Amino acid sequence: MDQSMFEQFGGDGQISDLIDQFYYKVLFDQSLRSMFLKADMTRVRLQQKTFFAQMFGCIHTKYTGKDLIEVHKNLSITDQQFDRFLHHLKCILADMNKPQELIDEILKKVDSHRNLIVFK
Repeated sequence: MDQSMFEQFGGDGQISDLIDQFYYKVLFDQSLRSMFLKADMTRVRLQQKTFFAQMFGCIHTKYTGKDLIEVHKNLSITDQQFDRFLHHLKCILADMNKPQELIDEILKKVDSHRNLIVFK
């Protein structure tokens, strides 16, 4: 691929839409919402948008939030909950009419962070 994932995805605006839709779904998911009840969701969304932009290869973005382990270590996130996050992400990407190849690549990249988020 000649374009970065960031360019293929559609840039900052599309990432912003993805994250906003993602947290809308997550906050209505009974198995996930409790993790965010006390969170500053404006800050969470901003950090996630920055993280995704960097993860997708945006050369102008640098995630400066807390380390993923530090952020998630006390949340007791299970594999099942992480799978629910992936499910919501996959559905939103499909609703955004992203190509299946790009969806698969994004899900694989997100899943590669599972060991930094799920603690057994």
